[in-house]
Amino acid sequence: MNAPQDAWARPLSKRMIDKYRSQSLTYIKIASGAYNETLGTVAVTETRFTAAGAVTRSKKSERNGTQQGNEVSVWVDHDTVPWPISSNDRLEYLGRKWKVTEVESYGSGIDGVIVGPIYLTTLDGKMITTLGGKAIVIQGSEDERPTFAMYASKITARAE
Repeated sequence: MNAPQDAWARPLSKRMIDKYRSQSLTYIKIASGAYNETLGTVAVTETRFTAAGAVTRSKKSERNGTQQGNEVSVWVDHDTVPWPISSNDRLEYLGRKWKVTEVESYGSGIDGVIVGPIYLTTLDGKMITTLGGKAIVIQGSEDERPTFAMYASKITARAE
């Protein structure tokens, strides 16, 4: 079972990102492999996700007339780019490489744990029951725990 907002929040986040999805944005997930004692190196693998999300902001900072750097804000949905993502990862956008500096992920709860069933209620909080007086459970039972789902992440990256 998932959290109650999974039914509408995941599709909404995907639809909002799809509306402004950039075909020129590529997310590069970096994964470190095992240490090779013979060579003294760690193998690194890159997984590329094209059209990864929507660029919402591009910023160039300057101080005293001197350019300090470029920064972008990007939203990715986790149907396209699997969660978890990290600041080890990279972006490619408009022919430039960008280092991920900050990740804010949004999902179905802090730890994905909801204790007990979720009942159908009215807007003012009154429980809706059947004609026989039994409460209508819309999700879960006492011993079921929902799975944790991530919908989307806001990523800030700086030009390399």
